[in-house]
Amino acid sequence: MNDTLPLVSIITPAYNQASYLDETIQSVLEQDYPRLEYIVLDDGSTDNTREVLGKYTGRIIWETHLNMGEARTVNKGWSMARGDIVAVVNSDDPLLPGAVSAAVAFMRSRPDILVAYPEWEMVGPDSKVVGHARVSAYDYLQMLKYHDCMPGPGAFIRRKSFELTSMRDPDFKYVSDFEYWLRLGLCGEFARIPLRLATWRFHPGATSLSRRGTEMAREHIRLVEKLYSLPSLPFKVRRARPQAFCSAYLHAATLCNGARWVALGHSLRATLCHPPTAFCSRLNRRRWATVLVVMLPDPLGELGRRLWYASSSASFKARMSLRRHFNRGRM
Repeated sequence: MNDTLPLVSIITPAYNQASYLDETIQSVLEQDYPRLEYIVLDDGSTDNTREVLGKYTGRIIWETHLNMGEARTVNKGWSMARGDIVAVVNSDDPLLPGAVSAAVAFMRSRPDILVAYPEWEMVGPDSKVVGHARVSAYDYLQMLKYHDCMPGPGAFIRRKSFELTSMRDPDFKYVSDFEYWLRLGLCGEFARIPLRLATWRFHPGATSLSRRGTEMAREHIRLVEKLYSLPSLPFKVRRARPQAFCSAYLHAATLCNGARWVALGHSLRATLCHPPTAFCSRLNRRRWATVLVVMLPDPLGELGRRLWYASSSASFKARMSLRRHFNRGRM
């Protein structure tokens, strides 16, 4: 019976996350799915990542190489993978039990889709759950217009996707995943799995938290520029250009901690691109709140951050606590 099930390849790019890597590897090896290939690629870590991987020799496929960045490491893993279905599991984001079986069952019931992505739990450094992410049902135009990266942790991809468009673009250091989803979304449908199957961890080394700044902000704008440089875009995509740039500029402004004038510039560009999108969507209104807190000079800025923090949800408080730790002395 197992021979009738598709082979699933899990790729884990690892870079200096040895303290979480054991838990992530175990979460994959303990999956109840019988046809699983697990590839872990060490991207030139300087901690004891290789010692951790050595314990699993014979149980997983692992290699180490000189540091070349997440996008190239993921692409290498995708090229090595033999599975009909492929997923990327970050080294600090363990899968939840039954994730692979649930994803495969969902994708077999939906042969029309290229990607399936689940809801996920937010966990802290100690692996305790601090919140739950409810992801939106898939809508390409919503993802584009509101700069809303719907696929997150635990996204599963059909292998044929790699024949439809190129893999991740290594020119993007921070947002190569989102850039890839926007390109692949032009080739076919995605779908949301209405189950929590994955995790995303808040900790000081998390890329999306620790690498915020003007460079990352610029990448969010650049990925929209790249999309609109592609030939033969569908009319509905071309028509969404003002909204797409509006939301990208506004999202970029939220990342400019310590660079108030840059944040202000991005905010103004967002407003000029498409005023209704800048102010009428719930997601962009939340972004404006973030921008205003970033823009406030101290001590007003600190007061605003405290008031905002006090009125926020538990999951948001977890994010804000870490962000305040990272940006102490820079905001």
